[in-house]
Amino acid sequence: MKKSETEFEQNQAAQATEETGTLDQIHLSAAIQECVATPTQLKTLHACIKKVTADLDNFGFNTAISALMIFVNDAITWETKPTAVMRDFLKLLQPFAPHLAEELHAKLGGASTLAYEPWPKFDPALLVEDTIEIPVQVNGKLRDKIVVPAGATQKDIEAAAMASDKVKAFIGGQTIKKVIVVPKRLVNIVI
Repeated sequence: MKKSETEFEQNQAAQATEETGTLDQIHLSAAIQECVATPTQLKTLHACIKKVTADLDNFGFNTAISALMIFVNDAITWETKPTAVMRDFLKLLQPFAPHLAEELHAKLGGASTLAYEPWPKFDPALLVEDTIEIPVQVNGKLRDKIVVPAGATQKDIEAAAMASDKVKAFIGGQTIKKVIVVPKRLVNIVI
């Protein structure tokens, strides 16, 4: 038994020496750059800040982590990842993965520890939607989804629904009895 314990300890010591210095060999992706964030990137970041902040206040740790995962899934698709956005993300990650967040913060050139950095605040103006997606039903069955400006009137929404090729295929020369438009929610065409 003592021999296997000694072998285990030697194995652990060998692993530790192999891993020493590897952090210096780790390099950030070339996609992480000092650049200006796009409106889409800022919107994604600020939605994450809002959600994580609210969830931490309400002890909703699992949904806070979910918001972080949504951010990561979106950020993976970005060609360039602004360092300012990544730094703010690391502040959000820090309560859940402090060691990883600190190491990445140092790699991004952070001078102090994340524990002394101020918590990011979200900008509600960045979360305002310019367009909305509205489902269009024909006789109560979903037939299409249209995208209209957020401030579109009922007439504009109805016109966009009637102009949809998918909807036209279902209406096909039949008489329209009624068009029900619930602003920002749905359009139902009764034939």
